[in-house]
Amino acid sequence: MRFGIKAVGMLVTTGAIMAAILVSGPAASAIPPPPCSLYDASISNLDGGYGVMEGSYNLKKGPQADQCGNVARLRRGQVIYFHCWVKNGYGNLWVYGRVKGTRTYGWMSIDNFRTIRHSNYETCRPNADRDHT
Repeated sequence: MRFGIKAVGMLVTTGAIMAAILVSGPAASAIPPPPCSLYDASISNLDGGYGVMEGSYNLKKGPQADQCGNVARLRRGQVIYFHCWVKNGYGNLWVYGRVKGTRTYGWMSIDNFRTIRHSNYETCRPNADRDHT
């Protein structure tokens, strides 16, 4: 009988903890990620540099790896012509550009390049159609 009372007590306690987690929701991130569409595809070419990919990485729809979808998978050695740069909500530097020999545009983290040449790290302009407040 004593085992049964302890088991019921543990179930009640576990249930109360789970209910508290569900009501409070997941822990909030210290830095909210920016929307993937903050910068649009009509960004002018402000930077004359380029970079060579260090490995295989996804070209993204926005400057946020875990929040923005993929445009294409790039492989080691491919070149991206830079258009402009931003720091995302986590403080990571990302570049918007075009894949050499294609009409494919997207975002890549600076961490994924083995070589960066002739870049002036010009800041991207936000999409004028979005409310940024």
